[in-house]
Amino acid sequence: MADEEQMVMEAEDGEGTPKKKGGKLKLIMIIAIVVLVGGSAGVYFVFGNQIKARFFGVNTEPAKETKKKEAIGPILSLDPFIFNIGGSSGKFAKISLGIEVKDAKVMEVAKKIVPAIRDKALSVLGVKGPEILMDINNRNNLKKELHGSIKTLFKEDAELKSVYITDIIIQ
Repeated sequence: MADEEQMVMEAEDGEGTPKKKGGKLKLIMIIAIVVLVGGSAGVYFVFGNQIKARFFGVNTEPAKETKKKEAIGPILSLDPFIFNIGGSSGKFAKISLGIEVKDAKVMEVAKKIVPAIRDKALSVLGVKGPEILMDINNRNNLKKELHGSIKTLFKEDAELKSVYITDIIIQ
């Protein structure tokens, strides 16, 4: 029994509490497991599709659209617009536009209403200042505004697909 008391005393630290054995080992094991799980999750997120395809024969490629991409429709090129720039700058602008329509039937309708299309475009362009017309960053907004104005001339909104600015000269 004395031997057992001596072993217990050796196992205790100076304050009389038992020593914890393996505390550092448990911490290292927990950290190793967390790193292993985290690394595995990272590899799965990066290479998961390739792993599935190779080992499980699962096709993980995005399904290709059965619809083909919409082809560019007929484009009606309008004669260049020459107009006074809005404001008191005394400058002139020359802008060429093209409008993309849905199909050939709509193209025939668009050819008949070219004066109305030109009027709508000039009403939008004529109020713009030179800063807006010259700034390349404003082109998309200008196209959207032209599109919104011109599409009111067509029966359906989908008949006018897009408006293209093909040339701008400011003098």
